Amino acid sequence: MVMPEEYSQRDFAQGPRTYTDSAFLDTIFIATKLAEFKGSALVVDFMSGPGKVASGIKERVSGHRYVALDGSVGLLRKIADPELERVVGDIRATPLKPNSVDIGIVRYGIKDIPEEQQLDVLRQIYESLKPGGKLVIADMVSPEGAREWNNKQHSQKQQFSGRNIETEGECNIPTENEWLTLLREIGFETEVFGYYTSYVTTTDWVNGRQITDKQRQLMDKLLLNTPDEIKTAFNIRQEEEDVRIDYPVIIIKAVKPKTESGGVYVAE
Repeated sequence: MVMPEEYSQRDFAQGPRTYTDSAFLDTIFIATKLAEFKGSALVVDFMSGPGKVASGIKERVSGHRYVALDGSVGLLRKIADPELERVVGDIRATPLKPNSVDIGIVRYGIKDIPEEQQLDVLRQIYESLKPGGKLVIADMVSPEGAREWNNKQHSQKQQFSGRNIETEGECNIPTENEWLTLLREIGFETEVFGYYTSYVTTTDWVNGRQITDKQRQLMDKLLLNTPDEIKTAFNIRQEEEDVRIDYPVIIIKAVKPKTESGGVYVAE
């Protein structure tokens, strides 16, 4: 499915700093263990947007084949590096061949898939990986007890950004245990590689062309009129003209087992 043209209007470089934070990208890069890879790897940036993750990792280690896969033609056109391959495709029906990918990365993507589709999407990624292949997920995580609120506020922002929940469905930001359960149910060997905090102001969303200034005012009210325990969980506060929120992020390394026994991959 090709994404609506509205998605290509976003300017991630001017939005929340998490999209340009080199320290965050360093952590993702280290989790891939790509620096230790022998030979040439196929590295796929799933739901890549303008391909900043793939481009950033390629700058850290060259000599591999890098692919940016996204449903937005407009965002893929923003990729400047001619050596970065671009594939237009819906992650819910990935065009990649089974057992072909060495390293897969998804940054801020899976949470935007409706809950009832997340398991199938992760299973497709699993099938695209070679035995022993790695998937690194860097995405938002809901604190225990705050999942419903987290999904509600994120869904509202997405609808302001142009998401049609009737046709695209609503987001689902799992808790840490839910993330790990999803991956293990498919067959991945998983570990939490690290944590990160995305420091955001609602003005960042305006600057990144995700919402308008009028919509920002509505989001400010939503965030500031939330229960105290939620404000504490996300450190929601007003500082001068800005409303700020600290989103917890989890980095998970998931490995497809190397050997096969009785038709099922198992750990060596």
